[in-house]
Amino acid sequence: MIVTRLDTTKDWRDQDCGGKRENTVHVVRYGGFGDAIQVSSVFPLLKKRGKRVSVGVTEYSYDILRNDPNIDELLFQKTDQVPNQELGPYWEKLEGLFDEVINLSGVVEDKLLCLPRNKDLYFAPTEVRHKKLNRNYHEALHDVAGLEYEFESHFFPTSSEKKWVKRERKRMKLNSDHFVIVIGLSGTSVHKAYPHMDAVIAQLLLKHPEVRIVMTGDGLCQLLELGWEEEPRIFLRSGVWSIRKAITFAQSADLVLGPETGLLNAVGMEDMAKVCMLSHSSDENLTKHWRNVTAITPKGLDCYPCHKMHYGFKHCNRDETTGAAMCAAQIDPSDVVKAIEAYRHEFRKTA
Repeated sequence: MIVTRLDTTKDWRDQDCGGKRENTVHVVRYGGFGDAIQVSSVFPLLKKRGKRVSVGVTEYSYDILRNDPNIDELLFQKTDQVPNQELGPYWEKLEGLFDEVINLSGVVEDKLLCLPRNKDLYFAPTEVRHKKLNRNYHEALHDVAGLEYEFESHFFPTSSEKKWVKRERKRMKLNSDHFVIVIGLSGTSVHKAYPHMDAVIAQLLLKHPEVRIVMTGDGLCQLLELGWEEEPRIFLRSGVWSIRKAITFAQSADLVLGPETGLLNAVGMEDMAKVCMLSHSSDENLTKHWRNVTAITPKGLDCYPCHKMHYGFKHCNRDETTGAAMCAAQIDPSDVVKAIEAYRHEFRKTA
């Protein structure tokens, strides 16, 4: 894979952008970890058409996609290296350097997860937004790219990362008798954190001694790990493992649990069991094409699914008791445990 680093000048000369490519499609889709995973579904289909595939990335998406075998080139730019107001002219420049530019920016965020600037829709009744925005993210991306509905979003670890997982599982003394659950504790938005996770974990450990739990997340998620430091069946890895390590390890798990995070997106189309607590998305939006998944939604909540982008609690209903988003707080931990136990039952039958 070639990595071309954007050398930004005022007028973006051809050489600053890597020059003209032959028989190459360039895909634009900036964003976070989950965004990069979602868009990875289009790359193998473009390769099947005999095209070289170039992808525009920033730091986050570069880290996720840098080992994807369906990508020939990553055109790397730092976050905000091209200011938002200059993205239009920059993309126009790229159209002269590639056979085709497929711009997937705004297909999910903006068009299916509305932004505050779209006031008529953002502040409309929930049922109005739901009627307009309740479409699948993968389907929308493939529609814009002009591709068939063959969804294969995957994260590709390196051979050294796969070897690391084997060493780590051995060091953690995990074996085939254990039911290993990897938890993604939180995402980047306020609604992507589940306030009853401790209750779920406590019930699982009390009832099922073979359960082993690995907690993952960024440095702030270490706060969510407090209280479990002395429990030998739990491994605290938030702020310790990189996102790549967390995803690679999750690929070896029996079940992955969490809200709508990059980790859950990364394993959505893998075969292991998944339990996903939905927040601003519906099952139709996010998990429709995932494999072996149980999507759990809040009950009796007028604002769910809101189909909104949130940047704090200004427009997100907050639960006074837990301090979490109302949609997260309204998911009963017993429902989560039941979903996990159903998969565990199947695991015990085949183990």
